[in-house]
Amino acid sequence: MTHGWMPAPAAHWSFDEGSGTTAADSAGGHPATLNGAAGWAAGESGGHSLDLDAGGNASVPTPVVDTSGDFTVAAWVRPDTLGGFQTAVSIDGTAVSGFYLQIRDDTGTFAFTRLPADSTAANSSAAVAGATLAPVQGAWHHLTGVNDTAAGVVRLYVDGVLHGETPYHGGWRAAGATAIGRGLYGGAQVDQFHGLIDEVYVFSAALDGDQVAALAGVPVGDTRPLLTVDAAHPGPAVSPELGGIMFEDINHSGEGGLYAELVNNRSFMASATTPLHWSAVGSGAIALDPGRPLNSALTRSLRLTVSASGDGIANEGFWGIPVRPATTYRASFFAASADAAGPVTVSIESADGGTVHAHGTVPALTPGWRKHTLLLRTRPSCPVAGDARLVLRTAATHGTIWFSQVSLFPPTYKNRENGLRVDIMEKLAALRPRFIRLPGGNYLEGNTPATRFDWKNTIGPVERRPGHMDDAWGYWSTDGLGLLEYLQWAEDLDAKPVLAVYAGYSLKGEVVTGAAFDALVQDALDEIEYVTGPVTSVWGARRAADGHPRPFPLEYVEIGNEDWFDRTGSYEQRFAAFHDAIKARHPDLKLIATTPVSSRPYDVIDEHFYPSASSFQNGSHKYDNRSRSGPKVFVGEWASQEGTPTPDFNAALGDASWLTGLIRNSDLVVMESYAPLLVNVHNAVWKTNLIGFDNLTSYGSPSYHAQVMLTNLIGDTIIPTSVRALPGLNVVTTRDRRTGRLYLVVVNTGAVARTTPVRLTGVRAVRPDGRVTQLTAASPADTNTLADPHRIEPRTSRVTGLAASFTGTFPAHSISVLQISAG
Repeated sequence: MTHGWMPAPAAHWSFDEGSGTTAADSAGGHPATLNGAAGWAAGESGGHSLDLDAGGNASVPTPVVDTSGDFTVAAWVRPDTLGGFQTAVSIDGTAVSGFYLQIRDDTGTFAFTRLPADSTAANSSAAVAGATLAPVQGAWHHLTGVNDTAAGVVRLYVDGVLHGETPYHGGWRAAGATAIGRGLYGGAQVDQFHGLIDEVYVFSAALDGDQVAALAGVPVGDTRPLLTVDAAHPGPAVSPELGGIMFEDINHSGEGGLYAELVNNRSFMASATTPLHWSAVGSGAIALDPGRPLNSALTRSLRLTVSASGDGIANEGFWGIPVRPATTYRASFFAASADAAGPVTVSIESADGGTVHAHGTVPALTPGWRKHTLLLRTRPSCPVAGDARLVLRTAATHGTIWFSQVSLFPPTYKNRENGLRVDIMEKLAALRPRFIRLPGGNYLEGNTPATRFDWKNTIGPVERRPGHMDDAWGYWSTDGLGLLEYLQWAEDLDAKPVLAVYAGYSLKGEVVTGAAFDALVQDALDEIEYVTGPVTSVWGARRAADGHPRPFPLEYVEIGNEDWFDRTGSYEQRFAAFHDAIKARHPDLKLIATTPVSSRPYDVIDEHFYPSASSFQNGSHKYDNRSRSGPKVFVGEWASQEGTPTPDFNAALGDASWLTGLIRNSDLVVMESYAPLLVNVHNAVWKTNLIGFDNLTSYGSPSYHAQVMLTNLIGDTIIPTSVRALPGLNVVTTRDRRTGRLYLVVVNTGAVARTTPVRLTGVRAVRPDGRVTQLTAASPADTNTLADPHRIEPRTSRVTGLAASFTGTFPAHSISVLQISAG
């Protein structure tokens, strides 16, 4: 067996002394000094190792290798505590380490990491060669990091097998101390390693794979590529609630988006001083009038002072009102007039008024408020346009007209009167969401308690909903998309509602206390009753009066949102109050906490992640070693942050990689939902979002298509799957117990295709032909847009030659789901 020529090391610490405060360098003159609580323990090789369970490190005051050139660093490590960043070997720069041979907290795996410069500002573009499995607590692992300047890459080997490889061209020389058991970041010593370290080697050369195998004591044959699917030892069931939707009104995703209302500021409540988004037509004058309210909810109207026939009001919509040919729109408005009795013409017309696309007439107005409803139908020859406006004109020559609640709806999903936009709902239906978390996010809390989502103001007739300022994201919400509409949305998609209740903390830090807090707890009980109560209950009767006698199903209630931002520590007591009240009345409901608490049990913890695409590409093993003895996990918000207003394909590779880990660990991670869900491209206040739209069309991002693939092409049982010597591959397999079909997901984040033997164990027979669905792009920077919505979409094709052992090829930068029929 030939492992290749092994160069002389620049340094080698065997840690076999077993006593004292110095570890000799057998390769030369770099003895390491034990610092802090560092001590000795039994070794993996030889008699002893460096013991850092109580803290401390070993260090040499100078660098033992030039990190601007080729080098290799290797060590045996035994992590005795998992979690957090832990660095086994590094060399100090001024602000950061020249490299980190480490465990990463963001990915939960071993990694060899280099920053492009001696600065924390370069952290977001770190080169991370990560492992394709999670470390095992209390077990020895051999780690090798290779800096190969000729190839322009950094590599990580675990137990002699290549795990990670990523481009790196920013080599710089770290001139500080060589450290074993810690790193340097922000000029401070950080990333304490908790465990044992043994046999640390540093070479002034980039070792090849055979040399690394020799260093790790592994036969070369055991380091060759292989993908194994172990159907003989099926794992736990896939969570039936894994893939869902998290929705909050951000980026005009509700108002001016999913909620189909086309009139912007229909109730004239968005400003107390200015009729935002409205203008006068003709020679008339308009003004807000608090002296003529429609009711106690809509406390001001729009007053039109008429001076000539043809005067009126116009609404610009949400960046224009969309029109399509042969389409029927439902217009409605409240009006009152004693001296300008009409008629009033309602029209959808071009922005300059030169073209009328559709119109209808109300013959007369009354002195008191009266609602008028009419249908407007565009002609078959009507052009598709997104810049129309809604105009109401009077034939009167003088007088005053008051308007309120002026509305225009296009056709809606399932023809609901106060409904949702068809094209967006069809895209959401394709996700086959198992749940909808509602209303979700910062929209639930508001910047202050006064601007929270107050559910009792969002039910009943829309003209009796006062609306509120969505100050978390900077625009007015009519609350037309209210609690009942959320619940019906879930019903229409055959998804379970996950109810988020306001828990007394708002974004600017105000915490509700005393009697006001007690009222919030009662509000939550009332809300649950509105959702689930019989028609004989107070709030169940109210739901029935609102048009839905049948109770909705409810299994989960989330207490608050992102309460880790509450620096007062009040969530402990707030959660306890909600817990006790809800469990006393609804013991079967499962409660979701948004940050850990100790005084009361909780069923699920909501965790959110918004990292770089590369962090997710390397982070699919985050939950592999998480304890199963605690609460379940709801990854309620997550997304790779790359691409705007929607993700690019590199982000999709990160998102798909992350999903492989969530699926693999769905005995623990019982629910997941990408966020934000929607973005109006004219209002991308959040950078990266799943589905983009304007007022006419919508499109799914590459990440949307990846999510459709991975959450639709899935079985009900997790099958153990592993890769060897296939850097950049993230994998998961599930099996449909009814059909026997295997769904093998392979995400190749690398720039080269991976061809590997695939071995299926525990199967009696494999059908030779199957299907593969793939998502690829010409470049990781490619994406979909409104102008090019179909640029990146999945393609399904037939494959042949499948067997218990076959060769699989997975293209560079690709997401593949291979369907295999196996007995």
